[in-house]
Amino acid sequence: MRILVVSSAFYPDNYHINQMVQDLAARGHTIKVLTGQPDYATGLVPKEYKWFRTYHDFLGNIEVWRAPIIARRKGAIMRFFSYLSFIITGGFWALFKKLPDFDIIYVWGVSPITMAIPAIILKKRYKKPLFFYCLDLWPESMKAFKVGENNPVFKSVKLLCKWIYKQFDTVAVTSEPFIDYINTVNGCPREKIVYLPQYGADGYLAHDFTPQDNGIIDFVFAGNIGFVQDIDKIICAVEKIKDIEGFTVHIVGDGSARVKFENLAKSKHLENKIIFHGRVPLAKMDEFYKLADACLLTLDGSSKIGDTLPVKMQGYMAAGKPVIAAVNGAGKKVIEESGCGLAVNAGDIEGLARIMKEFIENKAKYAACGQKGREYFKQNFTKEKHLEHLENLLGALIK
Repeated sequence: MRILVVSSAFYPDNYHINQMVQDLAARGHTIKVLTGQPDYATGLVPKEYKWFRTYHDFLGNIEVWRAPIIARRKGAIMRFFSYLSFIITGGFWALFKKLPDFDIIYVWGVSPITMAIPAIILKKRYKKPLFFYCLDLWPESMKAFKVGENNPVFKSVKLLCKWIYKQFDTVAVTSEPFIDYINTVNGCPREKIVYLPQYGADGYLAHDFTPQDNGIIDFVFAGNIGFVQDIDKIICAVEKIKDIEGFTVHIVGDGSARVKFENLAKSKHLENKIIFHGRVPLAKMDEFYKLADACLLTLDGSSKIGDTLPVKMQGYMAAGKPVIAAVNGAGKKVIEESGCGLAVNAGDIEGLARIMKEFIENKAKYAACGQKGREYFKQNFTKEKHLEHLENLLGALIK
C-alpha cells in the first residue's frame, strides 16, 4: 500500500510513530509523512529545522515533508499557537502542495484532535479514504485543563469534534472504553470504530530483567510526567508509608508537571524515598527495568481520559514486571485479567499506599505476576498482531 501519514509529531522528537512507519515500510509499504517541525525535546525548533532549512528530508527510505510551526516553548498560550500553526501551515500544504500519489491517509491522532484538519483537506482534495488512530479523547481532554462541559469553549470544541469525526472513514482506538465515548459524545457510528491496542517493547521479551537483590524494593514509574499521569498520588501514597524501611520510588521521564511534582516531594521531605531521574535515552531504560522490582502506573480518574491504556503499560508487561496501579478503565481491566499485579481505583491514595506496602512486605507472593504480564502481552500487544490488524483495516478501506 502507498500510505500518507499525517502526524504533527515525528522524528527527531521521540514518538512511537517513528518506529511504526519504519515497521510498515519494512513490510513492503510505501510511506510518506506530512508533519511539523520538531520542538518537543526543548520547546524550541532546532536550528537545522528553522524556517525552511529542512522542509523535505528522509527517515531511512521514508520521505518526509515538514510544515513550519510556531515552537511550543512554555505555557498553555504558546502551546495553543503551536497547535494552531500546524493546522494553518499543514492545511496550506495539504491544499496546494503536489504530493506523490497515495492510496490512503493515516492520521496518528495525538492531541489536539484538530491536528487532523490537514488530513481532512487532503481527503477532500485527493478523494482518498481517511483512517484515524485515536490516541487521546476529545473533547474530554479539555477537562485536564479545567475546562468544564458548561464552558462555551468546551461546547464549541465539542461541535468541531463532531464535524471532524464525521470525516473519518475508520476510527481505531487504543482503549475499548473510548468506543462508547466517541459514539455517544461525537456521534461517530459504532460500525466505524474498531479496537486496535498500541504495540511496543517487543524487544523486551528477549531480555531477562530479573532484578538483583540489593536489599531495597525499587518501584519505577516511566514515561511522560503531566497532570493526567497523577504522580502526586504516588507522592502522597509514599508519604503514608515513608516509615517503612527499604524501598525507593524512581520517577523516570519529563513533562509539563515534573517541576511541580518534584517540589511537592521536597515539601513532604521525601527526597530519600523518591528520586526524579528526568528524561533518559531509550537505550538506558534497560537499566531501570533491570532495577525495578515492580512498576507504578497512575492516571487521573476525574474524566474519561483516565480510562485509557497507556503504552507504558505494555512496556511494563513485556519487561516482565509486576504492576502496582491506581487506575480506572482499560488499565485496571488488563491488570485484573492478566494477573500481572495489584490495582486500586484512580485517585485512591490510601489504596495505593496499601498495595505498595503489601508488595514491599510480601514481594515473593507476587513473583509470578511479571511472567503473567508477559504472557498476556504476547497474546494481545505484539507488533505482529498490531500491524496485521492495521493492514487488514487499511486494505479494506482502499478496496
